[in-house]
Amino acid sequence: MRKIPAKAYYERRARAEIRKANMTNDAASKRVHLALAASYWNHLKKLEEAKEPEVA
Repeated sequence: MRKIPAKAYYERRARAEIRKANMTNDAASKRVHLALAASYWNHLKKLEEAKEPEVA
């Protein structure tokens, strides 16, 4: 199995959850998928912030 960078993994997972949310008609299920997508995006944002050096 090939290794994928963490950034690509979390971005792909977030987009997949958004896609699932758009395909469902159940409101509760839609909220769950959107919450998961938000969690993946937040994790991705934290990874990007950790890599960027502080600019004074």
